[in-house]
Amino acid sequence: MKPDLDIFKPFARKNKFAERIEGSNCIIYTRVSSKEQEQGYSLETQKREIEIACEKNGFTILNYFGGVFESAKTDEREEFSRMLKFARQSKVKVSYIVVYSVDRFSRSGANAIYITDQLLKENIKVFAVTQPSDTSTSSGKFQQNIHFIFSQYDNDQRREKCSAGIKEMLLNGYWPVKAPIGYDQITRKKRENSNLDQRQKITVNETGKLIRKAFYWKAEDKLTNTEILGMLKNAGLNLRKGRLAKILRNPFYCGIMTHNILNGQPIEGKHEKLIPREIFLAANNTNKRNLTFKEGKD
Repeated sequence: MKPDLDIFKPFARKNKFAERIEGSNCIIYTRVSSKEQEQGYSLETQKREIEIACEKNGFTILNYFGGVFESAKTDEREEFSRMLKFARQSKVKVSYIVVYSVDRFSRSGANAIYITDQLLKENIKVFAVTQPSDTSTSSGKFQQNIHFIFSQYDNDQRREKCSAGIKEMLLNGYWPVKAPIGYDQITRKKRENSNLDQRQKITVNETGKLIRKAFYWKAEDKLTNTEILGMLKNAGLNLRKGRLAKILRNPFYCGIMTHNILNGQPIEGKHEKLIPREIFLAANNTNKRNLTFKEGKD
C-alpha cells in the first residue's frame, strides 16, 4: 500500500505563477501601418478576428491596447510599452497577450524572442490568432520564435526594397518624400506605362516666394537670421530660428538634392528651383571650391 502523502501538501513548494499559467485572462493588442491598413490588415479586422478567437478559446478580455498606427521597427512603441506594463503589473492576473499574428506583436526578431521569453518567465504567453503555438512546450516556443525570425526577415527585405526604390528615384532626379516648406508637391499613384515626370510635380508656392526673399536678404543684403525672421514675420511667415537656419542650408532650394541614402553625393533635381545656385552659395558664405553639401531636412 502506498503511503498517504497528502499530509505533507502544506509543506510542498508551489509555483507562484500557477494561477496565471492556468488562467484565461487576456489583453488584446492590435497594430497596423498606414499601408497595411489598405491591404486588409485593418485594425477593425484584427479586433474582430481576435475577439472571435478569444470566445472560442474561453479567454476573458481584460483590456484593449493598440488600435493606433505604430511602427514595429523597435519595441519602444508607446502603446506597446503601455501594454507590457499593464500585463506585468495588473492586479488581475494576465495570462495571455492576444494578437492577430506574431508580426503584429513585433517584427524585431531576436528582441521579440527576448521579450516573449521574459514574459514567459512571468507566465504570460503571446497568443497569435493566425499562428497559434503552445509556448508552454519547447516545440511550440520554437515554432513561435521561427515566426518572429521570419517576420524580421520580411521586414528587412521590405526595407531593402524601399531603400533601393528611394535611391533610384533620387538618382533620376526625383524627390522620394515630402518636399520642404515652400513647395507644393503633386505625387500621383503609379499607373501602367506612366513615368515619374507624369507622376511627380514639385513647384514653388506663396510661402516659397517669401523664403526666396530670405535667401536674397542673406546673400545680398547680408542680414542676420534674426533680422530675416523679423521681416518674414511681418510678411506673414513665422519661423523658428533653428528652422530658418536649416532652410538656408538646404540646397534643395537651388535645385540640388541630398539624402542620407546617397551617402554625401549631391544630385541635381528635376523640381522647380527657388533660387540660383550662386545665391545659395552666397547666402552660405561659400564658393564652389569649399562647398560641402549637408542634408537639408524640414
